[in-house]
Amino acid sequence: MDGSVHIPLLAGELSVWESRVMYLVHARLQGPPGAFLPLETRSLVRSQTHDGDGVEHVTVHPDALPHPVVGLYVRADSLAAAEYRAARVCRLLLGCAGFDGWSLPVVEAPMVAPFYESRLSDPGPAGPAVDGCGQGHFGPAENPSTPSDQQRK
Repeated sequence: MDGSVHIPLLAGELSVWESRVMYLVHARLQGPPGAFLPLETRSLVRSQTHDGDGVEHVTVHPDALPHPVVGLYVRADSLAAAEYRAARVCRLLLGCAGFDGWSLPVVEAPMVAPFYESRLSDPGPAGPAVDGCGQGHFGPAENPSTPSDQQRK
């Protein structure tokens, strides 16, 4: 045996080569009080992945709040499969040197709704929203449509 870990597919899951969708999955890592994410976290995550995991890219956000985040771009046929694969890889990561006392409280796709909600409440260059009814910098303050004074010729 070559020492690699075989990671089985979920029931009905397509192989990574058949998967057409890539998901971003965030894994929050909670360390002991005062602990910092090891500098080599990204390379350690990559060392725990295998071709069958579908992990295409890894990014690390050591200063994310409330806990550091590892972002994994995972190719899978469903969000559940992508989250499952990311969680497996990150559980293997916690067995690496430098991760004593660390835990994995959350592994999930990040919600983009908070980002867009913050953009909607951002007054932007046009100033604050005008009437609270969705008008403002994403639409005209008033309905500029008026009957045309011009006749078609």
